[in-house]
Amino acid sequence: MVESKTLIVLLLCEISLSIAHANDPTLVSLPQGQIRGRTLHSPNGKVYYAFQEIPYATPPVEGLRFQTPREPPKWSGVLNTTKNTKICCKTDTVVIPGTRETEDCLYLNVFTPLRPGDSSKPPLAVLIWIHGGGFSFGTGVVQLYKPQYFMDYDIIVVTINYRLGALGFLATEDGVIPGNLGLKDQRFAIKWVKKNINLFGGDPDKITIAGASAGSTSVGFHMISPKNRGLFRGAILQSGSPINKWTRQDYARLYAFELGRSLDPNFKSNDSKELLKLLQKTPASKIINNTVAPIIGKETGSVEGTGYLWLPIIEDANLEGALLTGSFYEAISKGKINKVPTMLTFNSEEELLFWKPAVTDVSLLLEARAKYYDNDLSNIIRNKFNMTKQNKVIAGRKIRQIYTNRTFQENFPGLVKFFSDESFTTAITRHAKLQSNYTDVYLGQFSYQGKMGGMKDFEVAGVRGVGHGEELGYLFDMPVSRYETPDDPEDLVTRQRLLTLWSNFVKYLNPTPEEDNVLNNVIWKKLTPNNLVYLNINKTLEMEKNPKEYLKWEKIIDAYAIPPFNNY
Repeated sequence: MVESKTLIVLLLCEISLSIAHANDPTLVSLPQGQIRGRTLHSPNGKVYYAFQEIPYATPPVEGLRFQTPREPPKWSGVLNTTKNTKICCKTDTVVIPGTRETEDCLYLNVFTPLRPGDSSKPPLAVLIWIHGGGFSFGTGVVQLYKPQYFMDYDIIVVTINYRLGALGFLATEDGVIPGNLGLKDQRFAIKWVKKNINLFGGDPDKITIAGASAGSTSVGFHMISPKNRGLFRGAILQSGSPINKWTRQDYARLYAFELGRSLDPNFKSNDSKELLKLLQKTPASKIINNTVAPIIGKETGSVEGTGYLWLPIIEDANLEGALLTGSFYEAISKGKINKVPTMLTFNSEEELLFWKPAVTDVSLLLEARAKYYDNDLSNIIRNKFNMTKQNKVIAGRKIRQIYTNRTFQENFPGLVKFFSDESFTTAITRHAKLQSNYTDVYLGQFSYQGKMGGMKDFEVAGVRGVGHGEELGYLFDMPVSRYETPDDPEDLVTRQRLLTLWSNFVKYLNPTPEEDNVLNNVIWKKLTPNNLVYLNINKTLEMEKNPKEYLKWEKIIDAYAIPPFNNY
């Protein structure tokens, strides 16, 4: 009798606990186990639910270092997902409060304004955010990318971490150390969202992937890869395209072994398996903070001996799990892509950010760069396009003339503007033009100079504008946008406009599905190959035509470059 009563009590407790869990929106049951999130409020007081540091893959440590991502293990009990503490090992020295760098970093965050488990309302469209950082630094944690403003616009936002630097992008090109591991992490996270976002009130058929800088080019790579077909229905690329020169490494195997020899001077082998053994027993900090430098003639930067080393590559199509197997330029130009509506944006003077860090003497650096080009005009082209030496000089002269009738040494402002277009704007516009043959494409320029961007009063050689990444301070609650009195009316209006345009695209695949007073009733028109229209987002919103100096670049490149193109 006593045993029966005990059993009944236990059963009742279990039932009541189940009911409590069913009524608890911060408790979600995943295939691997239960997680506990937390309830937050947007600045406008809207309730939303945050689930931070959800494992989407097995930690890539020890024998899994340099291997493709795998399903996360199951866990018992309830996993605490209320804060971000882990970020991937990175190459910069920026300290992110409350976090530590670790190889055990494959986690994502889900932020939803719809109560998980509430089936009385239609599921929400989803934005997956891929952070930038040259594929070598950055992170998706809430300390950098808090999406609380998006919560007022009824979309779900997912932010992710992925392996960086050599740990994420070193490759031996024979499959022993697979290429594009960081991108494969991203894809694994996108697949996780596709499979599980319904548990958070999301619609798995309404996923848009988005990112800025290297995150933007990552989005482009996922559009190119046929393996991603059906995983998302829209894409947003901010300040980066796969056809930018700085997005691809053509000498991955060479640099992989250079790293091995830098770590161990006695390492003489050319065997990929021996290299993998060496790298798997080396501390991650030594691998990520390696001393390998770009080799002249084999660099990704626009100046000799500069640029990132650990970048996406074109993989052998015969290798298992290959993600990118052909020319990025050809894929876009021939429509060999996942044909989804796309927004591409750039900022009015991207290059300014890269002169913002403390430089001993900016004028001396400008002088050195100017001399580099003026003394040999072929350096303006260098290894970016296939041209004869003579035509590199001719094309280089014509490109310099876009910005100055004198030398760059006599016109530093022209040099800064050249860098913005050479590194970003020209390729992004070319991408938009090529892709518009196959999908809806919306091209935009962010020109509004405000405090939330973090560079309002910054200038180089008298050049002012909106630098690389400034739009992020309006979309997310970021350290750069948290100045003392963030109440500038124009800043707040600009934030509202960006959030409206971005969330509209996520929901409707159209940033302006109808006239809206917030957007001054402007309709963002689609770009076509013969009509390069774009939305200029400044204090006003205006449709304009032929961005920056693109048509002049196009005329020169198409006249002197020898196809096929690898970039633009």
